[in-house]
Amino acid sequence: MPPATPTRLPDPRGFDPVRFPGVPDGEAWPPPRFEFEATWMRAPGLAFERDAGGGIAVVRAFAHMRMMVDIETAHRMLDLAPGTRDFRLLRLVPAALRCVERIEPGDPMPGALLDEDPEVPEDHHLYAATSALVERLAATAGEEGMALAEAMRRVPPGPDMFEQAVAHCITQGGFQMGTIAPLARRLQRLANAHARVLAAAAQQPDYAAMEKMLRRTREALGADRRWAGDLLTRALEALLPQIARPRRAAEALLAQAVAAMRRPMPLEAPTRLILEQERYRDRLIDLSVFWRRLAAAWLAVDPDTTDRREIEALARNALRRLALVPLYRIEEPEG
Repeated sequence: MPPATPTRLPDPRGFDPVRFPGVPDGEAWPPPRFEFEATWMRAPGLAFERDAGGGIAVVRAFAHMRMMVDIETAHRMLDLAPGTRDFRLLRLVPAALRCVERIEPGDPMPGALLDEDPEVPEDHHLYAATSALVERLAATAGEEGMALAEAMRRVPPGPDMFEQAVAHCITQGGFQMGTIAPLARRLQRLANAHARVLAAAAQQPDYAAMEKMLRRTREALGADRRWAGDLLTRALEALLPQIARPRRAAEALLAQAVAAMRRPMPLEAPTRLILEQERYRDRLIDLSVFWRRLAAAWLAVDPDTTDRREIEALARNALRRLALVPLYRIEEPEG
C-alpha cells in the first residue's frame, strides 16, 4: 500500500483494519441485520429512535411508552451482558440511527456501516439544498433566475421541483423554453451537488460518542490502581487532546459548503460552485470512510470488562488515522 503524502491519502478501505472488541475470529461484523438473540429484544413493538438532542429513545408499543436512555448504560436496562453479541449489536444502534430514522429488531444494517457505496440523498436533503438555492436566486440572480425562484416557491418540494417550476415559468410567466430550461438544468445540478454534501455530513460517524467513550475508558483505567500509570493509560491521555480532530474537520467542511452557497456569485454559470460542492462532499466521504468503523468499534467498548489488548488496538487505530494530515486540512475558500 503506498504511504500517505502531504497531498495524498491511502486507500481508506484497506487502511489499518479495525476489529470490533469481542468479535470472534472469522466472524464478519457488523452483521447484515439487527437480529438480536434475546427473546425480549425481539418483542413486537420494540424500536430505537434518535431524538432531536441526539439521545436514543427505546420505544415500546404498550401505552405509547418512550424511554430516553444513555446507550452506554442501556444494556443494563435491557439485561444484556457486556461483551455478548446482543451487547455489541446494541452498541451499533447509534451509528445506524445516523443513517435511518428508526430501527426495529430484524431491520437491515444501513449500507454505510457495511462499507457500501453512499446512497442517493434523501428528499429532505434535496429540499434543504433547494431552499438554500432559492434564497440565493432571489437575492442575486437575473430576471430568469428570480422568476425560477418564485416559481419554485409555488410548487411542492421534491425531485421534480425544477421541472414543475420551468413549466410554471413558461405557462404563467411567458418565458421561452430555450431560455429558462438550460438555467434550470444547471441549477438542478447545483442543488443535487449541495444535497449530496448535506447527506454526507448527516451520515458522519458519531464522533462525539467516540470521544466520550475514550474519556470514560481513560477514567476507568486511571481509577484502577493496576493500570493508573501504565503505557495504555498514558497513550489514552495523549490521544484525548487529538480525538476531536475528525469531528471538527467535518463541521468545518460542512460550514464552508453552506457558506459557499451563500456567497455572491453569478448563478447563471454555476459550474465552479458545483465542482466546489463536489470537493466538499468527497472530503466528507473520506472522513466517514476512514472513521466510521473505528467510531462504531469504540462504542462497543465496555471500560470495565473489555480486554485491554483490544482497547490498545483501537487506540493504535485512532493514532494512525490522526496522523493522516491531508484528511483534516481545511483550506480557505477562494474569493
